Amino acid sequence: MTAPTLAMERTALAWRRTSLGAAACALLFAHEAIVDGRPTWPIPLAAATVALLLAGVGWSRGRALDRGHSGTAHRVVATTTLAVATVSLIAVVTVLLNG
Repeated sequence: MTAPTLAMERTALAWRRTSLGAAACALLFAHEAIVDGRPTWPIPLAAATVALLLAGVGWSRGRALDRGHSGTAHRVVATTTLAVATVSLIAVVTVLLNG
């Protein structure tokens, strides 16, 4: 294996870890929306939806890198940044409203 191949493999694994983390966050937000029962349930449900979309983006990027399609990642990184910022903002709002 060459160094570029190893770098792509590490990056693919990082994207997979990102997708698994986002999926876990989505489950936690969905649990919060279902168990809470307060009128603010759409807020954590929106965060769960965004986190699931992020999981899909991360998984597809990891698979593309595994296949050797490096391409440009500007849009994927920008989408990931926006999704993480949105989920973080929703988490803060959820804590403030339910706190």
